[in-house]
Amino acid sequence: MHNEADSVNDREWAMGTRLAAGRFGWRGAGVSALVFAGLGVSMVLLIQFLWQHDTPDGLWSGVMVGSGVVGALLGLRRVGPLEAGAGALAFLPGAWLTVVALQATLGDAAPRDPGMDDQGVTVLAVIAACAAGSIRSLTALRRSAAT
Repeated sequence: MHNEADSVNDREWAMGTRLAAGRFGWRGAGVSALVFAGLGVSMVLLIQFLWQHDTPDGLWSGVMVGSGVVGALLGLRRVGPLEAGAGALAFLPGAWLTVVALQATLGDAAPRDPGMDDQGVTVLAVIAACAAGSIRSLTALRRSAAT
């Protein structure tokens, strides 16, 4: 589809074809899931070892901002909004798997939960999808304005 879009003189059709070719890529969703699972793992490890079970007040706000930054970076890497949002759903399983691993190794000294509500992961998915979509739209507009 990219070759076909490059060979046509109709810019609007070519831009639509390029966007359709990049709608959903499993590689992009996998990369996004890996990044967000790593974010969940790092948050639990920070709470456990750096803050020693004392969760800072602004942690969730920071995670939401981080989700937007990660979504924007994924958008720059040509990951679509659907892939970024779907990958963001891996945040909670990554956090819970880290809690389970810590409970297996540390016993009673391990945390009982990841330190956030389960519903919060949907907020992260929406933020990541919006950030990736915004960046993808801006880069597409910039490319079409340059030609």
